[in-house]
Amino acid sequence: MKRWPSPRTFRSRATDRSKSGPVSTRVKTGLANSVDLAETVRAKRLRIVAALSARFGDVELAEDAFAEACVRAAATRSPPQDWAAWLYAVAQRIAVDSLRHSRVVRAHAEPAASFDEEVSVSERSMIPDRRLALFFACCHPAIDIASRVALALSTICGFSAKQISRACLLSPAAVSQRLVRAKKKLAGSGIMFEIPDSRFFAERLEAVLCTIEIAYSQAHASSDPDGEQALLARQTLELVDILATLMPGNAQVNALAAALWFSEARRPARRDAMGKMIPLEDQDPQLWDRSMLARARDYYGQVDTAQDASLRTLQADIQALWCSRRRQSDPAPWNRVLARYDRMIAIRDSAFIRLNRVVAIHKLQGAAAALREFEELPCAALEGSPAYHAVGAELLSHTQSVREAIQAYDTAIGLQEGSAERAWLIAQRDALTLR
Repeated sequence: MKRWPSPRTFRSRATDRSKSGPVSTRVKTGLANSVDLAETVRAKRLRIVAALSARFGDVELAEDAFAEACVRAAATRSPPQDWAAWLYAVAQRIAVDSLRHSRVVRAHAEPAASFDEEVSVSERSMIPDRRLALFFACCHPAIDIASRVALALSTICGFSAKQISRACLLSPAAVSQRLVRAKKKLAGSGIMFEIPDSRFFAERLEAVLCTIEIAYSQAHASSDPDGEQALLARQTLELVDILATLMPGNAQVNALAAALWFSEARRPARRDAMGKMIPLEDQDPQLWDRSMLARARDYYGQVDTAQDASLRTLQADIQALWCSRRRQSDPAPWNRVLARYDRMIAIRDSAFIRLNRVVAIHKLQGAAAALREFEELPCAALEGSPAYHAVGAELLSHTQSVREAIQAYDTAIGLQEGSAERAWLIAQRDALTLR
């Protein structure tokens, strides 16, 4: 299919994300139907933007059109029966109008008149599922791998530049520059928004897996069972399942799927009755989701960590170790977990892996030994991570450095976005003030 130029003749008030925040938070105000609309935007944004991108061959046009459709939706006084279908149809009309205005619309673009805002058809009948196709397009080898991941996180997962910068250890300015360059590359290179032939999976797979991995890590950072992060977690699980179907027997895909399903199975046990986070070691395995554990074990059963010892297979191994506990009284597998982290560092020395290793050392060798390791961590890379400051606070609290520990907890609380995690951090800090 021939590519056509990307018009930039309209700029809706809905597209300035740096000032206004994600679309899903901006449509909540207004009319009585705004709750249903906001839920639809959160749940269906990825599928709609993916379908629009595939149709018009332009990620930025798709995002702009969808954002403008959301603004129009928030202002309508006649809510449709199916918000998703309404948003998709209106966004298509907006995109076509923009193409017409810039005089580059082609014969295969449908007339604007065919997209009526009074949509009566259902989402199922009109919105194609092109999510994974958009993943592969964003992860095209024509774009450098760091920019591929940043673009996929921004476009597909709705991450802000600040969130991407934390996840990828880049500055927000650098992330913004990468996003601009990547979108221009997509728009000007005739890149197809289709799942490529299986022969070309390998050159894109690592970026696709990295994106899913980072997206789930962001979702897992919150223990909320019903919020936006839980929804993002479910969407990443859907995507990794689709990928596993496309690439049966692939060790990296199966390892990631196993790790994600093991981790998500524990969500029901991650908060107490007061809404406070429960650390993994203290969770009740009886509360874990049995059907999710079974699915995770199916994927894990296809992973041979002895033959394919990679970061992902070892991470799946760690998750399987934790989920092998049957009762809360069962001993935590810290010895075996530490051994896996040591193997991971031998493969790739990572600040986040070292931080997790410090926690294991604390459990096995005590706070003093762990603090020595902690002080060797690259603090500049981890400064924006609440986990980094929380671990430091815990170690300091056990070495009689109470004032420094309280300061570290305050920093972690300020960075933490999850309410359950923040409540746990506050409780830990407040306990120190009573000493």
